[in-house]
Amino acid sequence: MTGLPELKTAQLALRPRQLADLDAIATMNADPEVMRYIAPLGDPAMSRDGIAARSFSHIARGLGYWSVFPATEPGALIGYVGLIPDGEAQQQVQLSYRFAARHWGQGHGFEAVSRLLRHGFETLALPEIVIVTHPQNLASLRLAAKLGFKPAPRQVMTLIGAPPVVATRLRLERPREQKREPY
Repeated sequence: MTGLPELKTAQLALRPRQLADLDAIATMNADPEVMRYIAPLGDPAMSRDGIAARSFSHIARGLGYWSVFPATEPGALIGYVGLIPDGEAQQQVQLSYRFAARHWGQGHGFEAVSRLLRHGFETLALPEIVIVTHPQNLASLRLAAKLGFKPAPRQVMTLIGAPPVVATRLRLERPREQKREPY
């Protein structure tokens, strides 16, 4: 079930999602602060069963979710990152990330997402990666800007949040040169 590679950074371990991670992710999804810009509390898609239904379906393409842990505490899940399909086209891939509120503001998102972007561009040779986020989620927008994401044209209108609003869509193209920073 884990055909995805383990990824590491200086401070974090990104391990392909496992069934044992689903309860911690469902708990994170039950936090109103975490879900403020994502979905209403109680949304079936954010429950353990909803998470399980989508967690392992794209591994054959090299896409999926990685659970994020401190390198020094491999059992203490702090969040997740993912590369998941974004629509029907084979090459359209969306970046997903979520961290427990108590871990916000510590640089974990930047570090984990940077490592996953490097994997997506260098290993998977993705031509671009998109982020779909709530237009008022300033932390997510700041992270995207710091990573170099730019506004992307909307092909379809995506709604996000509760109450639903039109999502902001951003994209990052694969660098033409082999640059290591920011990812």
